[in-house]
Amino acid sequence: MKSCTLVLFLGWLPLASVAQKPVGIFENQADIGKVLHPGTTAYDKATQTYLLSGSGENIWFKKDELHFVYRKTVGDFIATTQAALLGKGTDAHRKTGWMYRSSLDTSAAMVSLTVHADGLTAFQYRKKAGTNIEEIKTPIIHPDILQLERRGRSFFVSVAKIGNPFWTVEIPDFDLPQEMLLGLFVCAHNKNQVEEAKLTQTRIFTAVK
Repeated sequence: MKSCTLVLFLGWLPLASVAQKPVGIFENQADIGKVLHPGTTAYDKATQTYLLSGSGENIWFKKDELHFVYRKTVGDFIATTQAALLGKGTDAHRKTGWMYRSSLDTSAAMVSLTVHADGLTAFQYRKKAGTNIEEIKTPIIHPDILQLERRGRSFFVSVAKIGNPFWTVEIPDFDLPQEMLLGLFVCAHNKNQVEEAKLTQTRIFTAVK
């Protein structure tokens, strides 16, 4: 059996290839899809908080529109964060969380662990580029902790309220590239609106074999 060691990606570690807009532990940020209002990401080092703003009509069917802050990740990983949407907003389905994409194309293969403004929390995925998104809803509403793990061809989703046990599920049989883009996102679920999300205690662990 092969052994592996988990390594935490911290903001001060040097990157093999630094992109144009590094933010915290992430290499770059971008709007995906034809959003009407450009998004932003800011990082407060003192509080280790990411503040994302973004527009976008939805993340559904064969088209994603969102703001995404990301880094290249190779192979297995564990990613954890505490996510909250800010303000009253305009739509119960505005959303934030983790996203893992094969590219920045609007219909790329992807998986996401998503919490909505109404508390709905779901694992949403597109196994192949250009296909419709599928969804597995979790029984935990408004979780405090979102954890997404890739382990070979499987993804493990774990969500919890602080002080309570994790609810975890394995979703198998993904044929995705080893190198993909992993990061945080926000989507307004309203093309005319800009929404904000605050994400704290954000960590990415990758396996060094």
